[in-house]
Parts: sequence; C-alpha cells; structure tokens
Amino acid sequence: MTGVQILQPLSDVPPASSSLLATPQASRRRGSDPDRGAARSFGPRRRTRRLLRWWGVLVLVLAVGTGGCGGPAAPTAALREAGTPLSTGARPTGLAVHEDLLVVVHDDGSIVQITADGDVDLLTERSDRLSAPLVAFGAVWVVQTGAGGDTEPEAIDGTVEYRLDAVVRIDPLDGTAVATIGDLGDQLLLVATDDAVWVVGERSGDRGWVWRIDPVTNRATAVQEGDGVRGDSSVTTSVLVVAGGRLWLAGNCEAMPCPAGAARVRILEPATGELTTLDVELPDELMVSAAAVVNGGVWFAGFPLSESFGADGSGRLVAVEPTGEVSGQVEVGRFPTGLTFADDGLWLSDCLDGTITRIDVADGTTLQGPLAVGTAYPPDEPFDWYREDFSCPGAMAEVGDTVWVALQLDGAVVPVR
Repeated sequence: MTGVQILQPLSDVPPASSSLLATPQASRRRGSDPDRGAARSFGPRRRTRRLLRWWGVLVLVLAVGTGGCGGPAAPTAALREAGTPLSTGARPTGLAVHEDLLVVVHDDGSIVQITADGDVDLLTERSDRLSAPLVAFGAVWVVQTGAGGDTEPEAIDGTVEYRLDAVVRIDPLDGTAVATIGDLGDQLLLVATDDAVWVVGERSGDRGWVWRIDPVTNRATAVQEGDGVRGDSSVTTSVLVVAGGRLWLAGNCEAMPCPAGAARVRILEPATGELTTLDVELPDELMVSAAAVVNGGVWFAGFPLSESFGADGSGRLVAVEPTGEVSGQVEVGRFPTGLTFADDGLWLSDCLDGTITRIDVADGTTLQGPLAVGTAYPPDEPFDWYREDFSCPGAMAEVGDTVWVALQLDGAVVPVR
C-alpha cells in the first residue's frame, strides 16, 4: 500500500477513491543518540487457526508509566494539528521512544529513528520480522521472529515451520546487537521494571510462560513455565504493562479451566514471581487489544468476540483501578488498536475505522476526533487484510509535544502536533 490521507475530521473526509496521497520513500541515515525513555510493546500473532488470534497482527501494547483511573482530569492543552504522513520505508510493527527520538521497528527487520525535524535515520537492518520494541537500560530491545537457534524448526498445523523467537538487545548508538537471548518462545511481549526486562509468551503451545532477563548478564530465567501457572495456562497474553510496580497481563481464555473467550487480567509481583488472577469485571468476551497506564491504573481497549470484524460502537475502553475495580467504560469505534496516555489526554487509534481519538480520562468524553487517517474498511464487506484501499492506524507514542501514530499497512507514521 502506498497511500495515506492527512488527518481531518470525519465529516470532511472525501470519498475513498479520492482520499489518498502518495508517500515518498524515507531517506535513511544512521542515528547517534543514546537512549532513555518509557517502554512500548507490540505483540504479533503468528498462528491463525483460532478465532482468538485472527486479529493478531494488529495488537499493540503501549504503556506510559504515569500514575489512576479515578484521578484528576488530564491537563488542558491546545488542540493538536495533523501533520503530513512520513514514510519509514517498510511496514511498522511497533513504536518506542528514547530521548527525543521516535524508534520504529518494521516487519522487514529494519529499525529507524525519527528526529523532531522529521529526519528518518536508519539504525540497523536485520533479517526476519521485528516487533515489541522496548527502550530500557541504555538499549533498544526487540523481538525478532525466528531468531532462535533451534536446529529443528517447529511445525504448526503441518504447514508452517519456524524457529523460536529471540529477544535482541541493540545499541542505539551504532545499531549493533549487544546480546541475543534466543529460543524463548513465540508471541512474545516485552516490558521493563527497575531491575529487569520481562518477557511473556508461549512455548511449544503452552501459554503462560514468563521470563526475567537480567540486564547485567543478559541471561533469561524462566519465572513461570506454562502449565505451572495455577492451571490458568489456557489464557493468552495480548497486552502487557507495568503499573504500580507490578506486571499486568491481560488476554483471553482459549480453553478450560476458564470459560472460552472470557477476558482475564493477571498480576505478577516482580519480587516473588507470583502470578495471580485479578478479579476484574470486564465485558463478556472482550478481546483485549491494547492498554495504557493512567495514574497508577490501567485502561484497556478491546472489542467483543461476537463482533469479530467490528460493528459501529462495538469497541470498548475500560478503566481499571489498581484494586481491580472498574471505574469507567466507554464505547469506541469498531476495532481499537493503539492506546497511549499523553499530556493532553488518552489517545486511541482504531484500525477498521481508520481514525484516532483523544479522550478525557476524567469522564471518558471525547476531546478531539475521531480524526481520519487514511481509509476506513467498508463495514459491510468481507474482511481482506491485503486490499489496497485500506489503511490501519495502530501503534501510538508521544515524543515531546508530538503524538505519532503508525500506519501499519502503508509503511508510514503520522505526527499529530
């Protein structure tokens, strides 16, 4: 896909046939700044044989560690204006931030850094797909598909073969790989606490694996091993954030002992490695697709499984207090994909609607938008991920005064200023 559309109110969007603008190829130069910043994660899904995974390539986890869902209103700020789409050279799978640079990882194995002036600098090029970028401990951490060292590739449904994914630690100065922690599993998500990088995913079909990576030695230790997670290993993990010093893991049940399709939120205590289920009353069969930390609590975005391809207003935003109490719920779009808490509110992207929206965390009201980013998917047509007139806003991140959104199919990012 080569076209994107500059943001504008939905009422001003022209017909799809005339709404596309060509995006230039990015120039790539090597970046040179050390990193600091908060973690962002994007969770890919490789297997598609179950209904719960069909949307997997869309899932995003963005976490901004700022401290409660029932707190004061977001700071007031002038309405942001839309910027011009900027080509990154390949399809982005996730965003991260260090210093004043936006880090974009791609499905072709490349990583670029974007400056405040819009310069696109190549950091590194690798083989295989990259995802789940995390900035922590002076490095950029990514999940690299098939980078593990298995000598015998694993077969899925007798047709797909691959090696287990690895976590790669990359020096942001020169793009070299400092360490490769291989053969952990697949469908991996990353997050960092003060003293470790945490990895959540699956291994050999067992859900519920949790690893702790020591940033000093770059060695991974299994904290939870699949079926050992209190009989709850049938729960996938689609989003992962850190709030209140604890890891929040959210996903859906695929089999007993929990009801199939039910959403679950679990809490991991880093000091003990203990994983417990938090009693959160999420909407029935809510497919959790994104999360953001807001004042110590967590806002989850998702859509009901009964509306797999989305109906108008079927998406949900659910505010959860640290205790597990649901303090608010908002109807949003068709397919919420990205979520980030910025200085002027909570920003949400919707893949099928092709929009972004700014929401007041005090009462859930819409402060701005929905704003169109490219082309929405026709609601009454069969879903085809590869159709050329479809754009999908996904990952979001705030850098300085700018909120960025990735167009996952167009190979571009759009600044909202």
